[in-house]
Amino acid sequence: FGQSLAKLGANFDIIAECRMEIEMARLLCLKAAWMIDQGDARAAAPWISQIKVVAPRVALKVTDEAVQMFGAQGISQDTPLARSWTHLRTLRLADGPDAVHRRQVARTELKKYTQEKV
Repeated sequence: FGQSLAKLGANFDIIAECRMEIEMARLLCLKAAWMIDQGDARAAAPWISQIKVVAPRVALKVTDEAVQMFGAQGISQDTPLARSWTHLRTLRLADGPDAVHRRQVARTELKKYTQEKV
């Protein structure tokens, strides 16, 4: 549009939202790492499952938003942005479907509140 993306006010909300989501994913990673450092790797398992769902989803969303901001340039196969988007799509599938990880998180939560085998 003939000017820096940083000068387009419409991008401010998108950039802020992406930054907050990145921070949420980072905090999940730090929580799991802390639990493992404390010697409680088993308790970290549901946190790791959350990370496996959330982090790739956030990374893909942020990359999608960047592609949108850059328009046609963002989808050109010659750009690092387009390569990142393609790589992230594959990464989301690499460690099993989200449903498997969501089930792990749900089981852990339900065990806190029920005596039934979950």
